[in-house]
Formats: sequence, structure tokens, C-alpha cells
Amino acid sequence: MSTGRPRATSRDTIAEAACELFLEQGYEGTTVADITRRAGVSRSSFFNYFGAKADVLWYGLDERIAALERRTPEEDPFLVVDELLDGFAPGTLALAIANADVMGVARELDVDAAIRLARLARAVARGVPGDRLDAAGVGGAVASIVLAAVNEWSTAGAGTRPLVDVARPALAVVRRRG
Repeated sequence: MSTGRPRATSRDTIAEAACELFLEQGYEGTTVADITRRAGVSRSSFFNYFGAKADVLWYGLDERIAALERRTPEEDPFLVVDELLDGFAPGTLALAIANADVMGVARELDVDAAIRLARLARAVARGVPGDRLDAAGVGGAVASIVLAAVNEWSTAGAGTRPLVDVARPALAVVRRRG
């Protein structure tokens, strides 16, 4: 047995523990204390990474939306969304969507998807030329496509093809009309 630095704590470690528990005992039956015990971290460590239990499911997409929110409005929103989707790896969100009934997270996913939809729509709309209503419409359409693509990709077997390839055809329609 080697001594040395303890295993590093990460979002992934906590998220993996949470998803295992959601599969075993359901979302509602799992507490933050259960997650921290399984992950071998303190409660404060959990809250250093996540604001709430539901955030465990969304953190991969949340990080990408936050990066999009930091971009300048002058950048082509469609290219930026392509970057957001490109290389998106299957993670807790794809697992939760594919196993929503087993985990008991379907309602939670719907509620939390609305938050991500609004954030993403605002971030995209910032880069759309024209009046505010046009920009809001394009932003909303793009955000809806992104979340629909994530759902389709997750239920069809996330990782079997890139998420960006799932979303591109529908994004192209909006781009032509927007």
C-alpha cells in the first residue's frame, strides 16, 4: 500500500457517485449526504462543486453554456454553438436522460431544462444581428434545437456519434431562415 497524496476530489468523482446512487435508489431517495459518503468527500466539497443535487446532472452542459455566455456578441452565434456541441462527451446528463425513469429524474430534467433553455437562448441571441425580437426568436430556436439534440443523442446512444452531428441539420435550417 502506497502512502502519498490522497485521491484528488473532482466534480467527476462526485457526479459518478451521485449517478450510481440515482440508479440504485432513485433521485428522490438520494440525499447529498448519501452522495458525499459514496464519493468520500465532505458536504462542503460537494457544495464547492455543485449548487444543488440537480446540478450534478447538468454540469457538463452548464460549463459549456457559461463559456458561451462569456463570448463576445460579435461572434457568429452558429459557430459558437457548433463549438459548444463539438466534443461534448457522454456524461451525467446523457446517463440521466437515457435512464430517466429508473433514476426518477424525468420531472427534474424537465424543470432544469427550462433554466438551461433560457440561458442558452439569451447567450445565442446576443450575437444575432437585427432587432431584439428577431434575436430572441433565433436564440430560442437554437436553444431548443440544442436541448432536443441532447435528448435525441442521449436516448439513441450517446457517444455513438458526435452531438454536433445530431444538431447540425436542424441548426442549418434556422441559420438559413434566421
